[in-house]
Amino acid sequence: MIGFDRHKVFLYQNYLLYAIAFFIPLFPRLVPPLILAFGLLSLFTIFKGFSRVQMGEVPMIMLFLFLVYLLGMTYTENTSRGWFNIEVKLSLLAFPLAFFGFKFVNKTNYNRTLKAFLLGTVMAVTICYAQSAYKVFWLDHPYYYFVTSRFSVIVHQSYFTLYIIFSMIITLHFNWPLQVKEPLKALRLVGLLLFFSLAVILTGSKTGFIMWLLIAICVTILFVVRMRYKAIPIIVLAAVMSLTGVVIQQAPVLQSRLVNVLTVAQSDDVDPTAKESTAVRYLVYSSVWTAITSTPWYGSGTGDFQDVLDQIYSDKGYVQAAEKHLNAHNLFLQTWISIGVHGLMLILGVFILMFYYAIRSKDMVLFGFTLIFFVISLTESTFNVQAGVVFFSFFAVLLTRRNRSVQPSGSDSDVQN
Repeated sequence: MIGFDRHKVFLYQNYLLYAIAFFIPLFPRLVPPLILAFGLLSLFTIFKGFSRVQMGEVPMIMLFLFLVYLLGMTYTENTSRGWFNIEVKLSLLAFPLAFFGFKFVNKTNYNRTLKAFLLGTVMAVTICYAQSAYKVFWLDHPYYYFVTSRFSVIVHQSYFTLYIIFSMIITLHFNWPLQVKEPLKALRLVGLLLFFSLAVILTGSKTGFIMWLLIAICVTILFVVRMRYKAIPIIVLAAVMSLTGVVIQQAPVLQSRLVNVLTVAQSDDVDPTAKESTAVRYLVYSSVWTAITSTPWYGSGTGDFQDVLDQIYSDKGYVQAAEKHLNAHNLFLQTWISIGVHGLMLILGVFILMFYYAIRSKDMVLFGFTLIFFVISLTESTFNVQAGVVFFSFFAVLLTRRNRSVQPSGSDSDVQN
């Protein structure tokens, strides 16, 4: 089979890798068939002896976690919801197995994969800007078609900001400002970062804004440490935050979302019939703790967690939470309710390992990815939607595989594909 010789198969795998990264932020529905094709080629490489079986610690824990979710089906009563959750979480199984026979993530292919995701995000953000501009300036719709879910039309705004901020990390990885000597290139870099930053603000995602602020503060600290004139990065950060304040002030919808956060935080008692998202989430979190204390240590079951929460919402009179069947809006608490303490320990183990690898090797991309996904997982059940679990599974396996393949000296530990 001339079209499936050793070199061609590895080439096909790399092309599929780029395609998966490109379509995650732009056209998520194309990702599953690409994963399947990538996995079949990986099995083919093992069968033909082109590559040996490879499995790192993080992919192995992801597989164990998926098996625990399957185990949770043995004591769940709501099997229809349970199998739906298993289907959503298939990425925890698919990506570790798909990379099973992928020979090596060398520097060139790794960088191309990151750039493919970056390009996909740029195109996705451009589409969001364009469709909002068309509706506001051409169809004469109100200004709020430029904000929140009316702006983020491809995926939910919380996950869209996740993609955008990771793209900002990738941008800084390739073009660290202190190393950019050409003024025109530096200007393009600043323009791209502002392009992404404005998109984050327009999504209206509160968690996204926190992630963006964390990245901005970390970058500013690095500038302060390395630059001769320490005041410059601080002044720039202050200017960017001032412009952010102006944008929020001019958009009452965005302003109200931030004001509501402060209002709920300062309130001693939240109305059980509240409809505002922050207030409702406060009620959800209080219900989650009740669910945790009332369920066995091994959890309520893969498909029963929502029934448990809905019953608590009804008992407490939390109208909006009950009507919308809201989940825990926290990956760790959601896992605890669903599959118990052992599931929670597995997820924490994944994050601990990834932080350890990143800090040990000073891998900025892996550290940034782990940090922002950890932050969003505090306010979203990120493994309950494909926009979260597919993104995490793909990059968790890719980044840790790359991290493990690089020697301490910084050179690749294997021959290139």
